[in-house]
Amino acid sequence: MSGCVFVGIDVGTGGVRALAVTQTGDVLGRASVAWKRETSSHQSDGHEQSPGVWWDAVCGACLALMADLREHNVPGDSLCGAAIDGTSGTIVCLDKSNEPVRLAIMYNDGRAQAEAEELTAHAPEFCHKLGYRFAASYALAKILWLQRHESEILDATARILHQADYVAAQLTGNFTVTDYSNALKTGYDLVEDRWPDWFDMLPGVLGRLPQVVAPGTPIGAVCLAASAKTGLPEGLPLIAGATDGTAAFLASGARRAGDYNATMGTTLVFKGISPRICRHPQGLIYSHKLPGGQWLPGASSNVGGEWIPTLFPKADPAEMDQAAEPRLPSSCVAYPLVRQGERFPFLSSAAQGFSVPEPADAAERYAACLQGTALVERLGYEVLDATAQTAAGDVYSTGGGSGSDVWMQCRADVTGRVFHRPACPESAFGSAVLAAAGTTHGDVWKAIQEMVRIDRSFEPNPQRTAAYQDLFLRFREELGRRGYV
Repeated sequence: MSGCVFVGIDVGTGGVRALAVTQTGDVLGRASVAWKRETSSHQSDGHEQSPGVWWDAVCGACLALMADLREHNVPGDSLCGAAIDGTSGTIVCLDKSNEPVRLAIMYNDGRAQAEAEELTAHAPEFCHKLGYRFAASYALAKILWLQRHESEILDATARILHQADYVAAQLTGNFTVTDYSNALKTGYDLVEDRWPDWFDMLPGVLGRLPQVVAPGTPIGAVCLAASAKTGLPEGLPLIAGATDGTAAFLASGARRAGDYNATMGTTLVFKGISPRICRHPQGLIYSHKLPGGQWLPGASSNVGGEWIPTLFPKADPAEMDQAAEPRLPSSCVAYPLVRQGERFPFLSSAAQGFSVPEPADAAERYAACLQGTALVERLGYEVLDATAQTAAGDVYSTGGGSGSDVWMQCRADVTGRVFHRPACPESAFGSAVLAAAGTTHGDVWKAIQEMVRIDRSFEPNPQRTAAYQDLFLRFREELGRRGYV
């Protein structure tokens, strides 16, 4: 083997994944460490987690990755860079010694709804410029919640970092930097590339926020102490990462305006490509950006793959796919939401899942949920296309749900779009792309072109797409009857 190898680390919803990838996209090694059940705290709408758990899992995953590389005779000095992605909107408060002063507030913590509405009302011109409304999932809403409910915690806080920033800081010792993908939900002005002036409603917060750089920017190197704990070479360049959703986009292979990356994980995350920022009249869409002047208009639905472990906790997904395939299209119109509330492709705090009529058996229910998720996805593309003024682009699918051929074909048939599955549809691969962009490749889009490969494409079946048209109309009618749209 010759050439550079890049490490991508994904600090995700279920644990940490680490990949080692060559400059042409070959995966040479992989490792993962799952969260332990007792590491999270759930109270009402809250979700908190110990930052120490992230670092321990990163250390374990990196040690396992390096062992895997040694087993395959990949020399440590071939590693040329590393980058990290993390969940979007997760924050950790650190004291002057860079130790956490409380558990981290996670991306899906919902306690800051009132604060989100207050932020939107306080900065309407800013929200219009950026094209979004603040939500409870946004980091800035969580910071305002801390100010209102735990002021003593905020008083003891010297720095506020995002999840990926905290792990990067443990590796380098640099606790002063973030990237503008992670900073979006903290209120960073992506148009003017600065923290905004209207943070006056959060006195003292601006001084606690990090410096912001573009994803793919060198931010330090692995220090001696971190090298001993992770096995990564001391001095390995660390490159600014992104949110897990943005990293998944980079792993997807999407490159043309009008195309989409859809990450089918616990939730369904959409990201498109546009030469301009996109503004939805209700603020349902937010736009990330990447170096090179491209914007990524997108949003997240609460419907994704969460229904599988919730409704079918003991089932084998592959076996259920096989049983469900002959039932597609299903006459049952399902909206497989397993918690209350939806944020995209419509906004409704009262939204609840349904199936009309109720499925006759487990295989029919599974088929209806596969189909129902695809119906949500189709509605999402309609909203995104109307906002971005694009039409019928291809979809590059990442996340765990992309591994199901049955589901991929169903999604292609329901939406009438060509779906592509990259050879490695993981956020950690996208972080490796950023590591390459910040070292040898010099450009994010060049790194995508040279590293991402398509494993398989799924063409829509015209007959099934016609059948799904009627089911989609029924689906919209059911949503409207309930007052969701």
